[in-house]
Amino acid sequence: MGKVQSKTLTEQALNQLEQLLESGEWPIGEKIPPEPVLMDTLGISRNTLREAIRSLVHAGYLETRQGIGTTVKSHSGLDRALRKRMRAGDLVEVLELRLALEREAAEKAALRRTDEQLWEMRSLLALWQEAAEEGKASSASTFVRHDSAFHQAVIRASGNSMFTEMYDSIIDSVHQSIYNLIDLNDLNQEDIRLHTELLSAIEAQDPVKASECVKKYLGTLIDQINASEHIRKK
Repeated sequence: MGKVQSKTLTEQALNQLEQLLESGEWPIGEKIPPEPVLMDTLGISRNTLREAIRSLVHAGYLETRQGIGTTVKSHSGLDRALRKRMRAGDLVEVLELRLALEREAAEKAALRRTDEQLWEMRSLLALWQEAAEEGKASSASTFVRHDSAFHQAVIRASGNSMFTEMYDSIIDSVHQSIYNLIDLNDLNQEDIRLHTELLSAIEAQDPVKASECVKKYLGTLIDQINASEHIRKK
C-alpha cells in the first residue's frame, strides 16, 4: 500500500482501503487499524480518512458501533449483495442455502479437520448442548450464539476459505433463522442427537454420515415449514 498521490485524495484512499478489505488482510468482525496508523500509511489527513471510512460504512464494507469502534463487515461486493439478498429472502431460502453450504462443508470437514479443530468443535457443541438442555432457563441469544459458533467451526474445518467467507457473509441471516425456529421450551432430543452424530462423523472422518446429519436436521426443518405453509394456504 503506497502513499496517495492525487487531487482526489478521498477517492484514492477509498480505493486503497477497498483493496485491503477485498484482500482479506483485515478479518471480518475485527477492528480496523487506528486512525494514526492509517493516516501515516496512506499519507492523508484525518478528515480525508474519515470521509473514506464513512463511504465504506455506507457501502456495507465497515460497521461503526458505539463503544466498539469501526469493524470489518464484509470483504467484497458479493458479501454485500448476499447480505442484502438474505435480509430480503424468506426463511426457506435461508435454510436451503445453509443446507447447501453446511452439507458440503461437513463432508470436507470430515476429511480435512485437524485435532485442534476437532477440540474446538467439541467444546462449542458442549456449550450448545448445555444451552439446549437448560431450555427456558437459557436465553435465546445464548443458544443462538453457541449454535452458530458450532456451525461456523464446522465450516472452517472444511479447509475451504470461500465457504468460510460466504458463511460469514450470511451469518446475520443464519442467526435470524435460528431465532425464528427455536423454542427453548421444546427443544427435542432429536436435535441434540443429530448435532452429536455430526461431530462423531467428523471425528470418525466419515463424510457420508456427516452429510446425512446435516440433511436430516436442516432438511426436516425445510419440509416442516413447507408443509405448514401448504396447510395455511388451503
